[in-house]
Amino acid sequence: MKKVIFLISILMVFSAALFAYQLSPLSATYDPTGAGSARVYTITNDSDSPIAIEINAYSRNIDLDGNEYTEDASAYFQIQPRRMIIRPQSSQLVRVQYRGPQTVTREMAYRIISEQIPYSVGASEEESGQMISFLFVYSTSAYVRPSRVVERVSASAGVNEEGKLEIRIENTGSVHQMLNSLSVTVTGDNGASYALSEEEMGTINGQNLLAGSTLRIVIDIPEALSGASSYTAEVGYDYSYSA
Repeated sequence: MKKVIFLISILMVFSAALFAYQLSPLSATYDPTGAGSARVYTITNDSDSPIAIEINAYSRNIDLDGNEYTEDASAYFQIQPRRMIIRPQSSQLVRVQYRGPQTVTREMAYRIISEQIPYSVGASEEESGQMISFLFVYSTSAYVRPSRVVERVSASAGVNEEGKLEIRIENTGSVHQMLNSLSVTVTGDNGASYALSEEEMGTINGQNLLAGSTLRIVIDIPEALSGASSYTAEVGYDYSYSA
């Protein structure tokens, strides 16, 4: 899940009908305690048929190559209601409250995911084997605010075991950082510098670098740096945290 605030995944099943819905907000920040630890989401059924929805919470992490993976975080959130049937052309409010650790020194990232689940809408359709044709999944961003906001991203460079130049970009601050308009420059101890191209930075350009996470870029050693024995790296990007 890269450079995307929310994700809609479509799972095809058998039917001629299309049931759709909307979810908001797509991003929310929670306080560890108090009134700000709860948020209200709105699910709107825009279709002419009832739909069934299930909502769950997951912790959010990224690996060195920018791939996101999630883990169940249901113990950290109270969701009411978690499962529901929403009538046609109507809305449902869902209250989500953070119930995790109250001392938060580094921002914690989560996904609040609403998933449309199969729902039979009549005996005649059950008998004919027809079900929902598209199951929509909204994956929203949720952050738990740290006690102090620190924006700090550092970079380092070196030769890896495969003999390639590996640049690591680490978020050592307390909040996530969007690497918009990313620039990376590597300097060798021979005095030469090399600025990575957009192609070399790949999908890391624009990546959401979560607090405490590290991303890497691996490239062949540029000719300009071939005579160096050690390297330093500098990173620049256009983003300012706001909650």
